[in-house]
Amino acid sequence: MSEHLAIPATTFVLNSIIEQRLKKVYQGLPAPKVSNSPPPRPAQSTGNGQPQQPAEAPGLTLFMHHAGPNPAWRNLQEPVVDFTGARVKKNPLVLDLQYLLAAHGSSLEREAVLGVAMSAFHRNAIIPRPMITAILGAIAAPNPPENLLDLLPSSKLADKDYQPESITISQLPVDLDMSTKLWSAFQSPIRPSAMYQVTTVFLEVDEEFDEAPRVETVRISGRPEPEGSDSAFEPDIILSEDQE
Repeated sequence: MSEHLAIPATTFVLNSIIEQRLKKVYQGLPAPKVSNSPPPRPAQSTGNGQPQQPAEAPGLTLFMHHAGPNPAWRNLQEPVVDFTGARVKKNPLVLDLQYLLAAHGSSLEREAVLGVAMSAFHRNAIIPRPMITAILGAIAAPNPPENLLDLLPSSKLADKDYQPESITISQLPVDLDMSTKLWSAFQSPIRPSAMYQVTTVFLEVDEEFDEAPRVETVRISGRPEPEGSDSAFEPDIILSEDQE
């Protein structure tokens, strides 16, 4: 099975980790929602300066804004093409994902919500594979599936054959330049936020390759010895030969 759902599966697992922690903290009270959309824009105002919408409710945004190659795995792979340019072996795309975690709302509860989410990531900095299996396996998807994301329960995010490394979460230092550009692109007022990097995610795609031809004969050729040499070897010596 192709592991083309690794990115949305990772985001879904991160969402679930935050949501489970929020439920424990709120102890039966209505817990804020976690959105994967960009941070909301401010409410529009009417002609008399009054907002058209009620005060913003507390909530969280977990937005994957960048996917880049993992430097270690990119340099680790052996050449995967031959001298003609044809692919001769698998070469998975190995990514590091960067997320913006932001809290919104009109009261200080937004800061409490951000702290809960950051605590959840801190507690699960290395996500156990059984947790990934449990989270994805609990998805109630229609059968047959109606869209691509209905296939998330079949994602191989916890399978070592498809994901050789564990999924890890680490907080990134705040880059003022990057933060300014992000919030400007969102066209949203800046919110209490934190940046995270999630690594390492493998995008493995099924590929079939012809078996490399067997070496049938090994020959060593050399320059003939000058006349009068007492060498016992002939110029061309067969070391091994397939007898089939």
